Amino acid sequence: MNRLKRFAANAAIMGGVTIFMRIISVTFGAYTANTVGAQGIGIHSLIMSAYVFAVTVANSGISLAVTRLVSEELGKGNTKAAIAAMRKCVMYSIIFGSAAALALFTFARPIGVHLLGDERTVISLKALSVSLPFIALSNVLSGYFNAVRRVSKSAAAAITEQFVKIAITVALLHVFGTQSVEYSCLALVLGTSISEGLSFIYLLFFYLRDKRKYLRPKEGEQVPRGLTARMLHISLPIAASAYLRSGLVTLEHILIPYGLRRSGKNQAEALASYGTVHGMVLPLVLFPSAVSSTFASLIIPELSELAAKYERRDTKHIKYIVCRAITFCLIFGMACAGAFIVFAKPLGMLVYKSEEAAKYIGVFAVLVPLMYLDTVVDGMLKGLGEQLASMKYNIIDAAISVFLVYTLLPRMGINGYIVCVFITELVNDVLSLSRLISVTGVKIPVYRTVIAPLISVIGAGAAAHLVMRALPFAFHHLAVETVCGILILLVFYINFLVIFRAISKDDVNWLFGIFRRKETA
Repeated sequence: MNRLKRFAANAAIMGGVTIFMRIISVTFGAYTANTVGAQGIGIHSLIMSAYVFAVTVANSGISLAVTRLVSEELGKGNTKAAIAAMRKCVMYSIIFGSAAALALFTFARPIGVHLLGDERTVISLKALSVSLPFIALSNVLSGYFNAVRRVSKSAAAAITEQFVKIAITVALLHVFGTQSVEYSCLALVLGTSISEGLSFIYLLFFYLRDKRKYLRPKEGEQVPRGLTARMLHISLPIAASAYLRSGLVTLEHILIPYGLRRSGKNQAEALASYGTVHGMVLPLVLFPSAVSSTFASLIIPELSELAAKYERRDTKHIKYIVCRAITFCLIFGMACAGAFIVFAKPLGMLVYKSEEAAKYIGVFAVLVPLMYLDTVVDGMLKGLGEQLASMKYNIIDAAISVFLVYTLLPRMGINGYIVCVFITELVNDVLSLSRLISVTGVKIPVYRTVIAPLISVIGAGAAAHLVMRALPFAFHHLAVETVCGILILLVFYINFLVIFRAISKDDVNWLFGIFRRKETA
């Protein structure tokens, strides 16, 4: 129960912080979308697609290596080895972070002009290159706090970073103005670069304090041989796979505006459509995934310790965690999908004042349960040492995406991209979930995880729609109507889950039992 309580406390902290940050992020995204326009968001999304690849090179798999090494060594009671692992990971991140920064700055012009196809991206790419070493080092420190289950430190740093980023960006948008798309994008990326540097300083301060307080090696502890080899064995295969996958994803993002232009749209229209989907719709439908992504990051060290303690992976403990995780993830995902489908139009108009965004919110909402499940399953695979399998499936996903984007978009326009996302998400989920079931031997209760939640959310959506039509404020106050409607849907959904036995009394007792204090003798 102590392990469960600790996990629940960290989940509550990280989940609450991530949800709060997503609210701020979506609100800020709406502000920037309304300020710089759909075309500006499209160019910014192109810039960030190239930047994400540079970030992948800067990180080169180090975050998982830190979490795995530190949690494993502390699990064995070897504090000295955990400290040594941190030193090696810091050096690794400095090398890769600096190399990525130098490469992005040096090749910013050919990347912007020839790959992204827009010279207005060059100055922003150069500005972003400065942040890469800080991002790499911050990932090492965040991986440490994740491993030792003191996630409040990295959570505080993330909140600080977000507010600093917003303040700087708003100030720079005011200085640069919004007449030039190039300098509007520069304002957006400068906020990112400066906030990343400040976030690293913040994390470093807390790490040094944490190290003095908790990492006190005992007499006789030795650093095991092969620690560097273990770090490289975890990080380099992930890095190589991540390079390939990130490169494919970047290529996919470059091909989207290109394909839209081939379908008959001009440059401005193509960038606007791309910006609507990637800069507005997907951030909103992925907003509740703060819960599942938090769970996925926290479950890695938990499963790593259990896998290290037991020679067989099909232990009762691991099966229990995996089954609970999948069940609650799908129940949660179904609720979010129902809310987005039923209230797609008011959400699109409230957040972005865009009917086009509202239309695509309802479309992509259908995939929400699969998207959230993919995040959790990937986290569990990594915790069980199956990170290479996870990356392999992600690479297959990305390769299929590139092929479909290249072939479908010129013929079908933006609808071709929707088809592409549906196919690749389904393929990734099937492959990842099959691997998880194979290595753990867990049996997924299909009725509780899929059938009952699906029936419940359909019934809840229909009931919420009928209730909203009968309420006196319906169609008069959009914000009030939307919030109340979502709450009504969730109330019906929970009741239907109980009626159809997707949630049992044992589940409720287990959930509340996590937070009860355990009496000690």
